[in-house]
Amino acid sequence: MGTEQGKPAVVERVNVALIADSAAALAKLQARTGMKKVDIVNRAVQLYEFLEAQMREGRELVVRDENGIDRIVKIF
Repeated sequence: MGTEQGKPAVVERVNVALIADSAAALAKLQARTGMKKVDIVNRAVQLYEFLEAQMREGRELVVRDENGIDRIVKIF
């Protein structure tokens, strides 16, 4: 299968039941970004895989606020 208009070919389809908090977060992201739900979910899975791989290697996720203060983020 090729791509259509530069979009990646669909490799796998999944049906996911979201809990209320996840559905609300998805709706907020869609409203803020204007992206389609499928695109948000695809990005989220790729981001989680990257973060999990980094943590598995012993690295930490650090978020720096506007004042230059670093905070370590724990993802379980």
